[in-house]
Amino acid sequence: MNVPSVPHNSSMKLYISILVSAFFVLTSYVAQAAEVAISPASGDYSSGQSFTTTIQVNPQAKNVNAVEAQLSFDNTMLSVTGISKTGSVFSLWTTEPTFSNSAGTISFGGGSPTPFAAKSNLITVTFKVLKEGSGKVSVASASVLAADGLGTDVYSGAVNATYNFASVPTPPEIPEEKPIEKKKTEPVKKETTEDSTITFGDAPRAPEAGSTTFLDPEVWYSNKVGVFTWSVPFDVSEMALDIATSSDFEPTTLYEPPIEQLSTTADLLIDGEQYFTMQYKNQVGWGAILHRKLRIDTLPPEQFVINVKVGNSTSAFPLLTFEARDVTSGIAKYEMTIAGGEPLEISPDEAKIGYLLKNLEDGTYTVNVVAYDFAGNKTESSVAVLITAGWHAPVEVIATTSVWDLFKGKNLIILILILTVIGQFVYMTILRKQRELKDQKLRKETREVQDQMEKIFSALRDEIYDQINMITKHERLSKKEKEAVEGLNQALEVSETLIEKEIIDVSKILK
Repeated sequence: MNVPSVPHNSSMKLYISILVSAFFVLTSYVAQAAEVAISPASGDYSSGQSFTTTIQVNPQAKNVNAVEAQLSFDNTMLSVTGISKTGSVFSLWTTEPTFSNSAGTISFGGGSPTPFAAKSNLITVTFKVLKEGSGKVSVASASVLAADGLGTDVYSGAVNATYNFASVPTPPEIPEEKPIEKKKTEPVKKETTEDSTITFGDAPRAPEAGSTTFLDPEVWYSNKVGVFTWSVPFDVSEMALDIATSSDFEPTTLYEPPIEQLSTTADLLIDGEQYFTMQYKNQVGWGAILHRKLRIDTLPPEQFVINVKVGNSTSAFPLLTFEARDVTSGIAKYEMTIAGGEPLEISPDEAKIGYLLKNLEDGTYTVNVVAYDFAGNKTESSVAVLITAGWHAPVEVIATTSVWDLFKGKNLIILILILTVIGQFVYMTILRKQRELKDQKLRKETREVQDQMEKIFSALRDEIYDQINMITKHERLSKKEKEAVEGLNQALEVSETLIEKEIIDVSKILK
């Protein structure tokens, strides 16, 4: 029978060193192995209450890009009411998250084009407590694939969860009384049993919290560090505060005495849509809950490719199409620069249709496209584009002009029209001057005629008056002489009136 020989001392040292080296290799590998965890791992809830848990992966400094897992839960104590992918590190899903309350199982599988090595959220699950007792949620099976090009499974174990469920206390019976109508402003008196104290007033209203960092709940922010502040009413003795991924979540973390601010950190917030939940308690009891939306996106859009579609003819310009992807807040806009020129803003819809390059001379141009998500994160991509359309920029010709150019083409017609208008204006001016001279001469002649007629008529009138006086000197006038004198006076008056009228009419016309 062959008996194995005992190794020599030098050989023994070699074996020991090999074993020690292997031990350190194995321990370092285990130390860097990935875990799938259920957070929170414990908690106390009431029967009928809903609460949310987050399924996380902790790569422990190893670069990973895919996880598949199947969870089991006690379906006699718990039931799943919903699963959310909001805030997940995954953008691709090999197995859509599903659950079965009858079997008590949850399954999912997904991956990320970008490897990650930090603790990250995978999915969130909302449970409802069915009855009092305790229930477990555990990872039945899982695989975590390393981003090493081989798809090595680095899954080492899980952090399971155990929750305690208490029954909802039965409210004491209150003697039936005839209801009394009260005003809304009047405090409501709440009576309890004989051994309890009597409380007055109302339960607290929903808190009002604000932040100078996260001003608008509908806006996406790329920062997780900030401060929320609020004022605590004088009658509030205790408060509950949590940050949850569901708008129906009831806060469970208690603060007694209440605090008046909370600083957020990268460990406290996750990427995605979440809710800052608060609730006050006074002598009456717990009041309304604040669900203040908070949108965080710290990751830039995924890398994208600029596709260049060559035209159908040699004189056609290429068409550029591109589409970036951002799983958290979405793509807001693109900015394109061609050969370092001015940036052009392009909407996501325009990018899908395509951007046609134009007015570029033949050559190779670098086109840069920057994709921005709604939180302001950006990812840049570039491509070299060859232009062979044969386009040339128009040559700027400096026109030389001379005086004779004014007498060509349209200028000649315009010049003739101008001269015609000037000639008509001069002609009308001359006619107006001539007419004014004639009018002045006619007025002058009229005034002279008027003066001469007045002089002649005055002399004639004096002569007639002298003759009348001589006739009337006779002591006795015959009938014919009297008639003659009266006829001369009447003729003189009529003639004077007619001559004055005609002179006045002519003067009016010449004015």
